[in-house]
Amino acid sequence: MKPKSFAIWANPRKKEVPGLIHEVMLWAENNDITLFLPNSLKHLEIASNHSNFYDSTTPPNVDFLLCLGGDGTLIAGVRIFSKPTIPVLGVHIGGLGFLAQITPKELTEKLDMIEDDDFTVQERLVLNAKISNNDHSYFAINDFVVQNETAYRVTSLSLYIDGKHVSDYKSDGIIISTPTGSTAYSLSSGGPIVQPDVFSIIVTPISPHSLTSRPLVLPADVNIEFRFNGDSEKELKLIADGQNIENFTNNSTVTIFQAQHHLKFITFEDYDYYQTLKTKMVWGKRGSQ
Repeated sequence: MKPKSFAIWANPRKKEVPGLIHEVMLWAENNDITLFLPNSLKHLEIASNHSNFYDSTTPPNVDFLLCLGGDGTLIAGVRIFSKPTIPVLGVHIGGLGFLAQITPKELTEKLDMIEDDDFTVQERLVLNAKISNNDHSYFAINDFVVQNETAYRVTSLSLYIDGKHVSDYKSDGIIISTPTGSTAYSLSSGGPIVQPDVFSIIVTPISPHSLTSRPLVLPADVNIEFRFNGDSEKELKLIADGQNIENFTNNSTVTIFQAQHHLKFITFEDYDYYQTLKTKMVWGKRGSQ
């Protein structure tokens, strides 16, 4: 189905953004598709005559989201357009850019493919977290991290799965990641690489004080709960995708489970997950290969 409208979310600090915005505006005009720009781009000269802007607290109802920047920009954009979740396409500008799948040189070509309905939508797991005695609900695309509010302090945690005790950890914290996030913080802490379409939850201890503490790969439908079995922690924190931080006391419990909504990635026939691992993670190479 031909899209009637789409929105851009971009990192305004990237020098490539104004040129890409101009390119996308011309494409949208030539194809009679409504384009919405965030208020954060109003200051750009190229956007001075544009009429459709939106505030991040009240995003428009559009057919897809185009993110210009790195992985952090994409995650921020997806959070803004999470109700309801819409398909997202990331354009990689600088940095690692593991989630943003296309380059600026491919932008117009891929937009043409979207207009021609020549793409697929890959659904990926999103995590939901709740803290006892707290009515808020938190979401993560990559991962949640539970750790001590005081840096470099050991955190004592007990892991329960579906109400059953599984393990106790003394570590610098615990990472609970999605398959999408398995190549992020979890990987650098010794966690496994999990293909994004394998719906599962990965639990990875950070620098555990034990030779037997190992990462776990769990089914997506389990209910994960962390309780605190140490008396040294006065306050802990829950971090979502490295962006949102919520502090809580050590008499609270944290429950993490699969969210009801999924992340929707626009992908194309030429997308190769393992080639991305090889290119951006230097996966499977030895020495100076």
